[in-house]
Amino acid sequence: MKTFDPAIKTDSHLQQFLSGQSFSNFEKFKFDKKSFIPKRIDLLESLLANKSILHFGCCDHENLIEEKVANNSHLQEKLSKISKICIGIDNNKAGIEKLKKLNIENCYYYDLFESNIEEIENQMYDYVLLGEILEHIADPVAFLSMIRSKFKNSKNLIITVPNALSSKNIYNIKRGIEEINTDHKYWFTPYTLAKVITEAGFKFESLYFVDRSKITIFDKIIKWIYYFRKMDAFASRKWKIHKSVGLVAIAKF
Repeated sequence: MKTFDPAIKTDSHLQQFLSGQSFSNFEKFKFDKKSFIPKRIDLLESLLANKSILHFGCCDHENLIEEKVANNSHLQEKLSKISKICIGIDNNKAGIEKLKKLNIENCYYYDLFESNIEEIENQMYDYVLLGEILEHIADPVAFLSMIRSKFKNSKNLIITVPNALSSKNIYNIKRGIEEINTDHKYWFTPYTLAKVITEAGFKFESLYFVDRSKITIFDKIIKWIYYFRKMDAFASRKWKIHKSVGLVAIAKF
């Protein structure tokens, strides 16, 4: 199983602003402009292998469940195969029923603000995972604060969201276009994601840029050269982080 280095790690300077101890109207936070950009699923598998996981939003989009299970890309199913245990929860009752019919186990209907299932809430999880959820939530700080309160025995939090700074977004801005999932309430940058996490009472640890956007012809040539030399092109090169379309943040409870 590959391991990956985060593009951003918390330090005392960043932490002062995240915690509110310091304030600036024009503060600049620098990070390496180039970093290896893994696939989101590869990163999650490297972090979550042999771990105990609570997976929020385990259904995914209901109309895509059968297709993703068929092509082995459904996240709950993939994590169940590599983890010690992966408990999936979702507030989509129809989606949960569909997962059960497809023999995907340990998935339960759960509404964060209304449900109370002690056997799920009182467990100690290595990681609580929110995959592509936070951008859909009207009040992300309240949502995360409730998770911290109800699952206080857990150790770590993983959040994945779209990257507001991606080159695709910049390209669309230049054309006077915003291309977006119409249920999204927020775009997150590395700092704003870390700030929301901190406001909810978690301790921000690190952040990864994931999922490269479209590969150029030059990149493809390099990829095949490395392939024929039996080398890993994407582990050997550093990519500009604006080519990343996603962010993955890690925090401690």
